[in-house]
Amino acid sequence: MYRAEQGSIIQDRTLVGYIMIFAQLGTLAILFFWFMGALLLLTENGGQINGLRLDSTERALFFSYPFIAVGASAAGWLLFWGRQHLLSVAFGGLPVAATVLFFLTLVIFR
Repeated sequence: MYRAEQGSIIQDRTLVGYIMIFAQLGTLAILFFWFMGALLLLTENGGQINGLRLDSTERALFFSYPFIAVGASAAGWLLFWGRQHLLSVAFGGLPVAATVLFFLTLVIFR
């Protein structure tokens, strides 16, 4: 009979692999909508992103998303292959969590 040791759930490589794949799908979904928002922002052609009236810092953070997404995803997969599963999940989910926090701060604190 199989007995799970404490803390062994994060050592399950298959589960961590699925988590990384779902995190990458979320990152790509956000990137798809980021492209639409960037086009609207650059052309000033309407949309909620223009209604926010981003200042220079917020605009720089908005346009840095593809670089953050690629860097965090690459770091997550490198850590996955290095068997650092907890860190790989953290880096894999970073772009999704950072995007949610960024837009919540834009909407709530303005």
